[in-house]
Amino acid sequence: MTTPAKLRMIVMNGQKILQTQNNNEWETIGTIKKIDEGIKPGVYNIYLAKTPSDKKQYEGQIIHVDKDNAVFYQQVNKDYIVHQLNAVDGKAIAGKNVVIAYDGEKATLTLIDTLKNRRSLKI
Repeated sequence: MTTPAKLRMIVMNGQKILQTQNNNEWETIGTIKKIDEGIKPGVYNIYLAKTPSDKKQYEGQIIHVDKDNAVFYQQVNKDYIVHQLNAVDGKAIAGKNVVIAYDGEKATLTLIDTLKNRRSLKI
């Protein structure tokens, strides 16, 4: 992956900025963008993101989609998971709560109904 050594996302006033650390100083990279609906204000240290296990599922909010590096970040409780876009079957949309279930190298993305906080079953 070509992600910077340290990357964080800062969300405030309805906008987000991405920063990378250079010589112990945070520098803004790219432009300030409008935040995706549903993402709470705060500092997201996505450089702490872990890679997913191949027999596990992750439930949480997608907080950032990085199309340039073909990855997206999901917040699972207090942790961050970095997923490869091409490994996940389904569209990653920032701000959405999803379950990402891995079976080997491939993963399936399922949207969670946030009002019920339950997965909807098709009958």
